[in-house]
Amino acid sequence: MTVLDLRVASLNVGGGEKTFEEFPHDTQKSRQEALNLLVDQLDADILCLQEVSQVVNADGVTHSLMDELVKAGNYDYSYYGQTLSMVTHMQVKKDVMVKGIFNDWCNWSKGNAILSRIPFGRLSDPSRPGVPRNVPLYQPPAYEGTRDTDPRFAVLTRLDKPPFPYVINLHLTTLVGERQPHSPPKKIEEAQNLRSEQIRRLLDLVREYILKVNVPLILAGDFNATRDEFGIAHLLESEHGFLHLTPDNTSPSYAGLAKPIDHIFFYPHERLVDYSCQIEAGELSRRASDHLPVMATLSIK
Repeated sequence: MTVLDLRVASLNVGGGEKTFEEFPHDTQKSRQEALNLLVDQLDADILCLQEVSQVVNADGVTHSLMDELVKAGNYDYSYYGQTLSMVTHMQVKKDVMVKGIFNDWCNWSKGNAILSRIPFGRLSDPSRPGVPRNVPLYQPPAYEGTRDTDPRFAVLTRLDKPPFPYVINLHLTTLVGERQPHSPPKKIEEAQNLRSEQIRRLLDLVREYILKVNVPLILAGDFNATRDEFGIAHLLESEHGFLHLTPDNTSPSYAGLAKPIDHIFFYPHERLVDYSCQIEAGELSRRASDHLPVMATLSIK
């Protein structure tokens, strides 16, 4: 029996333009340095990132937050899946896009990324080199410059190492005002329904080729949802048997919330030999981002 030991981490790097600029100020430099140190400290085999930003300047040179982190963590393989960009979604209500116009940027974008020390395999034949896929889970009719209309994607890949697990990195919707002290119940319900629908689309994507044949799947990301929300508690766990890798500590993963909204799941549970999980809540994590990384060590058969 082949057993694969993996260290997997998920981290929302704190929102595109807030953590990366083409010409960073001192505070942004400090934050970037903290993020680099954190990635090195996590020492994950697979690092799932959300809200990674990129700028293409007037000379056509790309400046990417991901490039910094690839070097910091000594990763051999990486993939960036764009979710939002000036070229596709230009909106004058989005400050960073207006800034980009007047700084002669050819493009600004943000998205999800997977950094890996294990080669990416083809989805159909993981023993051959492949490229991850960026799959839309939610595409509103028009982008209006706020998170309410942010497109949402999942990055899907497969590792070229037995037992060839799939890895999915996602970032689900959160709506403006849903987390205020006196948020209207209708707004909260709308946000939860959107996330549930995005989880349903993810399940539709993986049902035939992963779930029905019991191939190992690691699902990680910023769900913007606590574990007791319908999309997680019912759709993922109860109905489809995903195992929540529950952290040993009880720290929230986002400032101002009582419970974690960043999670790692595994499917099917019988392919998991053992695991441990932790939310990295130290000072370095808090300097690096407004989210805290979730780290799991897994043994998969």
